Amino acid sequence: MLAITPDLAARFEVILGRHRLTYVRSSEEAMRALEGRYGLVILSVDFDESQMFSLLGDIRLHSAYRKVPILCVLGTSTRRPMSDVTVEGLDHAVKAMRANGFLDLQHFPDDESGNARIARIVDFLIMIDGDLQHIARSTAEVEVPVERRRAAS
Repeated sequence: MLAITPDLAARFEVILGRHRLTYVRSSEEAMRALEGRYGLVILSVDFDESQMFSLLGDIRLHSAYRKVPILCVLGTSTRRPMSDVTVEGLDHAVKAMRANGFLDLQHFPDDESGNARIARIVDFLIMIDGDLQHIARSTAEVEVPVERRRAAS
């Protein structure tokens, strides 16, 4: 499901064209659409008059979407100037609200290479079902021998 601003629709059509895409135009429409089953939700920061945070929280409260991958994106074409600190704050905020990732599209050129990079990120989130914790668990289960030595006196 794509809850993105209209200026991003054409780009995500190119990036995700091989997937079944459902676009929503408002937070209310997005909540109704959650009765369907989606393997990934993409939200843009400026969606529905900047309601992304509210919608992100509502989606995570929905019983069927507690673990579905959510990717938040910051668009470029209608973007008002933002400092790096503001963008970093957005990144931390969406992750604190349990989104699985945040992409500032300014760092991904709207060309074959940049769009392919975004497609790989999306495919990865779908493949692992948004569960980045399984990576941490698998490495935590491997015991690494630790050699302890006394400091020379």
